[in-house]
Amino acid sequence: MRISESFDYPADVETVFAMMTDEEFHARKCEATHAVSHSESVTVTSTEATVVTVRELPTDGFPDFARSFVGESINVTETIIYGAPHDDGSRVGDLKISMGTAPIGLVGTVTVAPIDEGTRVTVEGDLKARVPFIGGKVEEAAAPSVLSGIRKERGVGLQWLSERS
Repeated sequence: MRISESFDYPADVETVFAMMTDEEFHARKCEATHAVSHSESVTVTSTEATVVTVRELPTDGFPDFARSFVGESINVTETIIYGAPHDDGSRVGDLKISMGTAPIGLVGTVTVAPIDEGTRVTVEGDLKARVPFIGGKVEEAAAPSVLSGIRKERGVGLQWLSERS
């Protein structure tokens, strides 16, 4: 199942990228998604930046058949590896989200690019469930949670930026 979501921030691309590679920002993002527990790690070198968040999320909002696969909670690991900036300051990160031992995950990209009014962040990827016969149903059940997490990130980001302007 294809996932695609874009949102804009009223700040320049360097400021938004600095936010998106800040451990405190990712801690707030995890808290906004009601993580039971979480950890964040950011490593920045001259050529790339790697962001890893691990969070334990409750599954009480999952349909019963999906909860039977994952249990009362699920450990979600999100890894983004951003390459060097392009000439316009934009960055593209390879995104991978794994969901514990559940047979579902997302592989895609996160693009941080300048626009006239600030910066646009675009998350695109393929959500895949490796479950015979009902994989599509599992993907459909998981998609709203994935999209909700992406949308909550925007809210956390807007608050983050307003506190620093």
